[in-house]
Amino acid sequence: MFEKHRAKQAATAYEKALGGWQTQRDGYANLLQLAEGFPGVGSDGLLLKPGEAVFYTVAGAALIEERRGPGQWKGHSQGFSIPVAAVHGRTIRYRVGQSRGHLVQGAPVLTAIDRGTVYITNQRVIFQGTKQTRECLLAKLIGFQHSDAEGSTTFSVSNRQTPTTIHYGAELSSAFDFRLDLAVAHFRGTVGELVGQLQQDLAQIDSARPLPPASVPS
Repeated sequence: MFEKHRAKQAATAYEKALGGWQTQRDGYANLLQLAEGFPGVGSDGLLLKPGEAVFYTVAGAALIEERRGPGQWKGHSQGFSIPVAAVHGRTIRYRVGQSRGHLVQGAPVLTAIDRGTVYITNQRVIFQGTKQTRECLLAKLIGFQHSDAEGSTTFSVSNRQTPTTIHYGAELSSAFDFRLDLAVAHFRGTVGELVGQLQQDLAQIDSARPLPPASVPS
């Protein structure tokens, strides 16, 4: 009885581990297939340049910028108050004298200033909103930083003083990261290196396939 129970637990654990492994492998196999054979597509919503192709499109994205919160007056006053009127039996007083202090600027707060569609191409990243448009040319790209937990990417380009942050949601983080890497690889001519890295990753995943317990047929 105990041996059967232990064998059942082992089989359940194996099936769970195998399912997780298969999901990971299928995901990497899909990425490898995209890297090997996806050349980008055209677009009806964006006027493309010669040789330009779209590698990813996200609708409903937000353009994020720092905005200062409301300021606060810090200080104190000196003087005295005098009665000026009475309303319903209550005396209304007016304070006269001196006031000393200073205005403290509000802390910077990341704020969505527009919403629209983001296009990743093999030449640029474009945010096309209802009020604003941002273009980050890959030729002027200094670097980018992903925040997968928040689902946003910040781009720094040499022709803009302030970085551009685009929020698309945590559920799209993995897809956005990879499509951007693929687009940059096409721009730089390093698709072969990206494919080679994915092949190595897939080989490592294959080598880590869970082994079945002795009582479970493979």
